[in-house]
Amino acid sequence: MSKESEIKQIIRNIAAYNSGLTLFEAVVTESKDTECSIKYQGLEHKNVRLVCGFSQSLTTMIIKPAVGSTVLVADLSNGKMRDLVVLMVEKAETVIFNGGKLGGLIKIKELTDKLNALVNAFNTHVHPVAGSATSNIAQPVQPFNQADYEDEKIKH
Repeated sequence: MSKESEIKQIIRNIAAYNSGLTLFEAVVTESKDTECSIKYQGLEHKNVRLVCGFSQSLTTMIIKPAVGSTVLVADLSNGKMRDLVVLMVEKAETVIFNGGKLGGLIKIKELTDKLNALVNAFNTHVHPVAGSATSNIAQPVQPFNQADYEDEKIKH
């Protein structure tokens, strides 16, 4: 049994104790900022929430599923299919933290490489130093170390 299947089964077991909760898999047909549309048993359902809270706040994490991917959906309306929320996505189109105002995550290796290329250019550039008859590097700059500024808890 895959990890995904195990998680689904655990959630189903928990949900069995709450008769007002129904879980099912569906296919995403449209994906918007805080909601999506899904197809389940041949029927299209619109306005399926991507945020679990009723406030639809953009100060949280929103996982926008890719169109055509499978999602695990909870029906919080006791089988009436009125209050649906996505719990898990097979493939994410985007992941947005706190409204996304700070832009995208950096590509840490590429950034480190570019910074170190700049450090190398600076360290190998020869220029006159005040008080010296020869051209030297005033003070060599240390290369950047990715571990100094990388947060290992969030990866992409």
